[in-house]
Amino acid sequence: MKYLICNLKANKTYEEMLIYKDRLLNIKNSSINLIFAPSSIYLPLFKDSNINLCIQDIALNEKLNLTGDISIQQLKSLDVKYAIIGHFERRKYYKETEYEILAKIKNALKENIKVIYCIGETEEENMRHVEYYVLEREIARIFNKLDNTELKNIIIAYEPTYLIGQNTSYNTAKIASMINFIKTLVKDYYHLNIPVVFGGSINKDNINELLKNKNIDGFMICSSILNPDNITKIMTKIQLQ
Repeated sequence: MKYLICNLKANKTYEEMLIYKDRLLNIKNSSINLIFAPSSIYLPLFKDSNINLCIQDIALNEKLNLTGDISIQQLKSLDVKYAIIGHFERRKYYKETEYEILAKIKNALKENIKVIYCIGETEEENMRHVEYYVLEREIARIFNKLDNTELKNIIIAYEPTYLIGQNTSYNTAKIASMINFIKTLVKDYYHLNIPVVFGGSINKDNINELLKNKNIDGFMICSSILNPDNITKIMTKIQLQ
């Protein structure tokens, strides 16, 4: 089963989200694991729906109930099943460290919330041809601190950071090589087949080439799914493959 992770980031007003919700809940789906990550304030709107809910980030100090945080128990009371952790924007703009990322991952897994762990090289790293080393480092520094029971509840989201929010063309052969590298590394060192999804300005048009790579287990999409009609179109294309 393929994954389709819809990350709305900090988009939609309350009134817009009410309209979006009605259209989203009318989407018929039986063969794709649709994971929906709205802003945290909108999670209650989807409680008791058939949508797999996801939080866009998770509290670092989950036992302290700090001002501005959302506790894991609060998330569980809303039937949140997934958490996006380590997204490039959190690393870049909030200077999130690997120590903090690991702590968040452990907090989520301990409470049976599955983790979508984001990795990816920068454009500068790609130009220096150290992208494979970067991915190996980002995986090893987290995975080496977890046991296999925990690792089974992680999805890796490979997002080259220079493709996020850009309308550049894809080098599909390079993407296929990177996905294969990730899967082989995890299989060889951790003896697991962990799902690997791809993200980076995917839309209903450019997804066709990516779908030719059967090794991609799904997609994490942001901008293009702000229009819920595009979710249906993308899901149809995935199902036809």
